[in-house]
Amino acid sequence: MQFSHELIVPEEGFPFKLFLFEGSEGNYRRDKHWHRSVEIFAVCKGSLRFFIDERPWDLAADEFMIVNSNEIHSVDSPLPNETIVLQIPLKMFEDYFTGEQFIWFTHEPGKRDARFMELVKALYRAYTEKSCGYDMKMKSLFYNIMYYLVKEYRLTEVDQDFMRKNKKLTRLSAITAYMKDNYTEELSLEEVAWVFGYSPAYLSRMFRKYAGISFKDYVQSIRLGYALKELENSAYNITEIALRNGFSGSKALARAFQKKYGMLPSQYRLLKSQKK
Repeated sequence: MQFSHELIVPEEGFPFKLFLFEGSEGNYRRDKHWHRSVEIFAVCKGSLRFFIDERPWDLAADEFMIVNSNEIHSVDSPLPNETIVLQIPLKMFEDYFTGEQFIWFTHEPGKRDARFMELVKALYRAYTEKSCGYDMKMKSLFYNIMYYLVKEYRLTEVDQDFMRKNKKLTRLSAITAYMKDNYTEELSLEEVAWVFGYSPAYLSRMFRKYAGISFKDYVQSIRLGYALKELENSAYNITEIALRNGFSGSKALARAFQKKYGMLPSQYRLLKSQKK
């Protein structure tokens, strides 16, 4: 089964997002993050390694991972792969919440896995082929996927610790959204804590306990992510990219970039230009 490496965001009218994983070329790592949507990674070729709350999960071809709302995860993609990503807004499951805006899906393999993979592949294929009535077919396939999720993979009894952590991460989601909107500014722990009515010490503890990352490291990961995209897609020089993305200068960007990606920004840009 062949897929193009184009990022696909379906047009308005579909209650989900569907695209190919951005780490398809390999040598890629997506650091710890979380979001409100339920996310499915379906590996069609190659392999991925997930870390969910520090536990590793290795996915081979024809295997998938369900990432729950507000579940902290990271993804390693050292080798090329073809992986379909399906993101489903949490509100789509509101009739099946077991608590206040809470639903949880298992990660363990199940007897329906092969059929589930077939549905995800068919959904992506329907979009890429765009044959007559494809939008109707996509909606049909999507609701079939929803059916399997709530029937075969939903957990009806969930530990209270999961629910408490979920509530904390819901609060943190609003904070991190603010940080992403203001990452080019000087974002201090004190300022963000003041905006949301917390003490700096409490906000710092929230990040470490519930997100598994420090406030400072989270800010830096946001800035590096945007700087990486500008290195790939813009004509700005490295100093300009550093200043545009909240770094004090090119040296600060280079130190952070080297630590995270194992190479300098200039080396990364050269490597990407050679592949085009």
